[in-house]
Amino acid sequence: MKRSTFVAIAAAMTFGVSVPAMADYVRLGSVDVSYRTDADTAYTHFGGRMESLRLTADRSDVFCRSIRVRYGNGDVDEVFHGALREDTPVDVDLRGRARRVDSIQFVCRSDGFRGGKITIAAEVGRYGDEWRHDPDWDRTWSGIFGMDHHGPDMHGGPDRDEWISLGTESFEGRNDTESTFTGGWVGRNVERIGLRPLDANARCMRVVVTYQSGMKQKLEDFLPGVMERDRVAVLDLPGHDRDIRNLFLRCRALGEYRVRIEILVRK
Repeated sequence: MKRSTFVAIAAAMTFGVSVPAMADYVRLGSVDVSYRTDADTAYTHFGGRMESLRLTADRSDVFCRSIRVRYGNGDVDEVFHGALREDTPVDVDLRGRARRVDSIQFVCRSDGFRGGKITIAAEVGRYGDEWRHDPDWDRTWSGIFGMDHHGPDMHGGPDRDEWISLGTESFEGRNDTESTFTGGWVGRNVERIGLRPLDANARCMRVVVTYQSGMKQKLEDFLPGVMERDRVAVLDLPGHDRDIRNLFLRCRALGEYRVRIEILVRK
């Protein structure tokens, strides 16, 4: 028997001092949605079981004929159909003990000419240890689940002194504004970038790092949907290229007119 429960909530992102509480929603990734075409797209990257999922339309409203979850035991549920309104989260409870999700299948379209996107977030809750023991923890999940700027990092070491502040970028107005941060990169072998909103909560719709080689890499999928004031959102740099030329940001303040975002690096 299929069952799905949708609850609209406003969740505050809070992390513990030594390890994240993992009881709130964190953004795992996203899928692109085509313009006026019901495209069949799957998301498959998970590190453990979950309490529930959160789906949010981005860049436009998104209309879905079907969103289905396939569990690790082979069961399949249709968890949503209808309209996902832009920037309005829909929370999906995962049934029974079948909380290990193998894939989410989307049959959706956008009426926006440039297409749309659906972001996928998870509430890990009591399954945090599974994610910490996943082989992709250091490479992927540790950055996604964030860190506490005022305390130890996820691995329990003295974290604050290992981060170097390169400066801040300011974003003003109700719409997304763009900025390219160019200073302080030369000579640093960067493994992680940290973004810390100083004046308000913030949201970054696009984050692109350009390396000295000229290669560009999108990083916004590793950010939480809301970057909390005075909390550092951590971006791990995949691959082996660590020499950065600049960082492009498209961000805005949430609930305020202006936000400064501090850029930090860690070797």
